[in-house]
Amino acid sequence: MAKIYRYRTSQNNCIKALRDLLERAERGEMTGFIFAANLPDGNVATSWANVDIGERQYLIAHQQVDLNYGIVQANADQVADMVREYLD
Repeated sequence: MAKIYRYRTSQNNCIKALRDLLERAERGEMTGFIFAANLPDGNVATSWANVDIGERQYLIAHQQVDLNYGIVQANADQVADMVREYLD
């Protein structure tokens, strides 16, 4: 898998995050994307551009890896305890 670059912005600043990503795309730092967003009515909007079905799956897999990393990071102490118990 490719290296994952985490573009982080404040959780409460969707517009800034989208502007930052748009600026990166305008500079040629992105060649395609996938997108998912929560809508106020509870629905989810999805979109993609310049990626075929295989590339979409590839990008989704990277999002899943990033999510898994975040889960481990949030629970690092518990994970470390589990590893220590396993090794003992």
